Amino acid sequence: MRLLLCPALAIALASAASAQTAQQPLIEIDDDVMVPGFEMTADTLDDLDVTDPGGIVIGEVEEVLGTSADMPSALAIDFDDSQTDFGDDDRVVNLDQVELANGALVLRMPATGILELPIWGD
Repeated sequence: MRLLLCPALAIALASAASAQTAQQPLIEIDDDVMVPGFEMTADTLDDLDVTDPGGIVIGEVEEVLGTSADMPSALAIDFDDSQTDFGDDDRVVNLDQVELANGALVLRMPATGILELPIWGD
């Protein structure tokens, strides 16, 4: 069963992600680190397509991030400008906001919450 987040919850999650980022700076994860919950390495997740719940590709994973080089907790997602209006900036998405389905990561939040996500400045 698939669940979509209501806009208020998505904004709350985005605010929490922003607060976490402000408290502990994120860094890129080493390529060979296994990402919990996805049973694949950070290198394998890198460049994986990101879709909306309807299966439309809206971006790709730019980087796997964490508070240390071996503790993944988030992704930097490069949103596709031809499919979205989220701007040119990569956005930080917590791992618990995506799930692996059919070889792609499905982003489980409405578009209104995405612009509130922290910007990843590599």
